[in-house]
Amino acid sequence: MATQIQRVNPLPEIGTSGIGRAVTHTLYVSPEGGGGNGKTWASAFTTIQAALAAAPTDPDQCTLIWISPHLTNYDIYTTGDPTFAGNYILQGTHRTWAKIKNTHGSATSILKFTGRMSLINLNFNLGTGSGTNGVISTAGAFRVKRCQFVGDGLTTARTALHIDAASQAKHGKVNECSFLGNDTNYMTGIVADNCSRSEFNNLKFHNCKTAIQVVENSGTSDQNIFTDIDMGDNGIGFDFDAGDEQHVTNVHFHDNTTNIDVLADTGTNHYVNMWGEFNIKIEPDNLVGTSVSTGAANTYGSDTELRAAATSTKPFRIVGIHLQPSTSDEWYQVALSSDSGSTAFDVIQFIGNKREGVAAPSGTEYIFDKGTRISAKARDVSGSDTVKVWLEIQEV
Repeated sequence: MATQIQRVNPLPEIGTSGIGRAVTHTLYVSPEGGGGNGKTWASAFTTIQAALAAAPTDPDQCTLIWISPHLTNYDIYTTGDPTFAGNYILQGTHRTWAKIKNTHGSATSILKFTGRMSLINLNFNLGTGSGTNGVISTAGAFRVKRCQFVGDGLTTARTALHIDAASQAKHGKVNECSFLGNDTNYMTGIVADNCSRSEFNNLKFHNCKTAIQVVENSGTSDQNIFTDIDMGDNGIGFDFDAGDEQHVTNVHFHDNTTNIDVLADTGTNHYVNMWGEFNIKIEPDNLVGTSVSTGAANTYGSDTELRAAATSTKPFRIVGIHLQPSTSDEWYQVALSSDSGSTAFDVIQFIGNKREGVAAPSGTEYIFDKGTRISAKARDVSGSDTVKVWLEIQEV
């Protein structure tokens, strides 16, 4: 009787992907690999740097590098910034199953990519003591997904993920990642330098010196999107040192020294849905208020400043307003403005001395950027009256 031989499909070779992406080469890394050509698990490279060195640097090609779990860690063990110029997708199994370090005494980062890079399901550990920086990317369209960056053993200031473009890196994405520092003195989670129109979402930052810092050196860092982010126990949450029109949405702040730090020369940022324990104060902090004059009968008077631009050192809400008119038993309107009276973001209507503190703005929520001037103008039925105004301010 003839022996039946069961044929098993071979493991994927060069040119196959398995992740739904077009790649021109596929290589494997495993501590149990044979150290051969890296085209199968049996012949896998035993180090990540060996696989990166074997991958082509042709900008029209892309190498998928599968990285197996490792009981201890993968050590890049290379001096300076280990730099690779090709296009790579590095993918592990789960973010905590493959820890990547660079323990060389002269190392300054774990890995640096000057071509396109995508990192998926990997753990980057910056080490202990002086340690190293994490990952550096100098090109646009970067991708970092489901990765973990850990610097809880650092005693020197380091950066976990540095987007370090020469002029501008655009259309990158950092999704579903977590960043854990040691305390508020050492690890910066993300530095975005000359980075524009990129997305940073579903991220967690804890115990970092700074969670996210935006800078620009000889380039621009505009119109980035930051959404669905948890920031806790950090020195600074967002540190906007440059750039215009950052979009910040759905952020939970808790126990940070400073939630948002914005330099005076940055442009207008947009904030929606900021959550946290934010104190509320009354301005002006006295029992006199700011006097706003009405015009002639049923006519607005002149625009009157309630909060100077220089006073607004942080993003803020107006959560309430207190009003005291000079005449009772007639109707008043007070229009609040953030553009020196050209338009009103809220209009409060009330009658005489019967108006007390009320919520504002009504109908929608505004979070104003640092440096926003708030003013008001008023009108009433008879004209030539005054309204004393106090604002309840909640700074983020």
